[in-house]
Amino acid sequence: MVFRKSDRWHCGTVIPAAGLGRRMAPLTGGRPKEMLPVAGRPLIHHVVQEAIDAGIEQICIVIREGKEAIPRYFEGDDFSPAEEANQTAEELRSSCEITFAYQMQPRGLGDALLCARQFVATDKFAMMIPDQLFAGKKAPVAQLTNKGLPANSVVSSLIRIPASAVSYFPGARRFILKSDFAQEGVVVITGIEQDDSVPQRTCVRGFERTIYPPEIFHFLGIEFANPLIGEVDLLRSFQALLQEIPGYGVFLEGEGFDLGTVDGYRFFEPRWP
Repeated sequence: MVFRKSDRWHCGTVIPAAGLGRRMAPLTGGRPKEMLPVAGRPLIHHVVQEAIDAGIEQICIVIREGKEAIPRYFEGDDFSPAEEANQTAEELRSSCEITFAYQMQPRGLGDALLCARQFVATDKFAMMIPDQLFAGKKAPVAQLTNKGLPANSVVSSLIRIPASAVSYFPGARRFILKSDFAQEGVVVITGIEQDDSVPQRTCVRGFERTIYPPEIFHFLGIEFANPLIGEVDLLRSFQALLQEIPGYGVFLEGEGFDLGTVDGYRFFEPRWP
């Protein structure tokens, strides 16, 4: 899917790709889940293309040891035997600057963002999770911008999922929303629904495209780690950040796909445009 070209996004994007991919076994078969094919190209290719179509020129992909197939793909090191795939990867490289940051251990999304801190510097940035893809006329990050929202706010993307497909979005969060916002398609986010046993009143879910201000790095310390697994818990960080700065949600125009599980990948891959 190639989106209509948007105005240039003046900041960079961080794509966390250092996870273990356990939910995708046995499909991964020793390769990174980000390299699983969708419409003849790796998942990570589609996400980078989406970033470029949103006008993003600076991209940082966070990887770990064992995921060298990802930089090999973009560096054109004959990872793919398909000449066409190598040519399209070269086209992406000519449209943006891709850098790689290493996460020493797969310690969650919060730690992955910390690994990209030098890349982000003091700018706001977009976080894009590579196992969620989107089909629409305009790239998600581009839909989050130009809304007249405060510069230091968190801007999250929201999608409406058909009730029959909700089970294919196991990692998608339910935000606590306030709809009394003047701008159509924009709501105030006050937190994350913690109790998934609460009866569903809506099939609105968060889609993993978020614009963070640099203040997020103040909330990624050890005090926000999950005591059970030791990972920096981005959900806790997000909740704490909303106590300091405003949060907004923007309803995306288009359809989201979660390919982060075997069932999700098998269900959505044939439908990908």
